[in-house]
Amino acid sequence: RDLARIRDRVAGMRADTTTPDTRLSDDPMKFNPCSVTSMIELTLGGLHPGHRGSILFSRLRYFDPVTRRSGLPEDVAALVERLTENEVTVTLVNTSQTESHELIVQAGAYAEHQFETIRQPNQTMPIKASRITVRLSPGCGQQLVLRMKRYVNPPTMSHPWSD
Repeated sequence: RDLARIRDRVAGMRADTTTPDTRLSDDPMKFNPCSVTSMIELTLGGLHPGHRGSILFSRLRYFDPVTRRSGLPEDVAALVERLTENEVTVTLVNTSQTESHELIVQAGAYAEHQFETIRQPNQTMPIKASRITVRLSPGCGQQLVLRMKRYVNPPTMSHPWSD
């Protein structure tokens, strides 16, 4: 869906015969090829907030503790594979063949959820936190099943290193 939208927008840009002087200023994004809906759904387990200032609803959010920024670290991929009422299954992969990477996984876009347990293939561990740190070795990945209580924490916009 997003790739088709990008193709349509790029084709529209190429076919646009207006000049900057004649182009309507009230619709500057008419041909913007940026499309993030699938990324929000597949990496965060979330819903696109739309274009009217809505908030982001998601099961997960990521932070890069090295660069101290929101989002996945460079060379790290995430795929939310399954959502239930109180669990999310996510696979995290480090695509770098030479560097290890750490990332912080947060329960909810605003830490409004609370992780209860983390299940990996061979073990289940209790946790009572809104954030966990995951270390991925070069070229490795892991599937996590995160059990959570939803909407139990006051929402916050703070970054993990601000606490």
